[in-house]
Amino acid sequence: MVRVSLPVREERAMNRSLAINFLLFQLGWFACVLGGAYDQVMIGCLVAMSVIAFHLYQATRPMREFGLLAIALIIGFIYESLIVSLALAQYEHGQTFSSIAPLWIILMWPLFATTLNLSMRWMKNLAPLLIALLGAIFAPFAYLAGERLGAVVYNDIILSMSIISIAWALLLPLAVNLSLKFDGYNE
Repeated sequence: MVRVSLPVREERAMNRSLAINFLLFQLGWFACVLGGAYDQVMIGCLVAMSVIAFHLYQATRPMREFGLLAIALIIGFIYESLIVSLALAQYEHGQTFSSIAPLWIILMWPLFATTLNLSMRWMKNLAPLLIALLGAIFAPFAYLAGERLGAVVYNDIILSMSIISIAWALLLPLAVNLSLKFDGYNE
């Protein structure tokens, strides 16, 4: 006899995984930003790396998921370091080299990528233009939150947020597209 409750159990397990993913991302985000603000950069980096490691451990196809996170790390390194080298952002803590972004902000890219195949999977069903619009609108709010918490300083807030908005209008659709190819959670 087939039990009807099996799909319900699977749905509950998936909902639990999505909630855990969302909460762990938030934990990692706050650890990185507050670590950057209060000169506790290593704590933020360790939390982010722990969340990333747990995410890979939970993946059904960890190497595929690792590909997505590695690409996100590379994009984050290039993008955030470009923002720093153009003097659009200044970090008081964690910046070892003047033209390279701090590790904690770079690690936030693979940390964010952990959400693409779980709690933000819903974006995969959206049109690329809508994804671009979401990136353009919501990414600057995350960067502004980091600034309000004291992790970063923007000398020209309008210019910096405009460039961040334009960049994320391009980068978020790219990230979502990459998550389609590198999905370690879809069987």
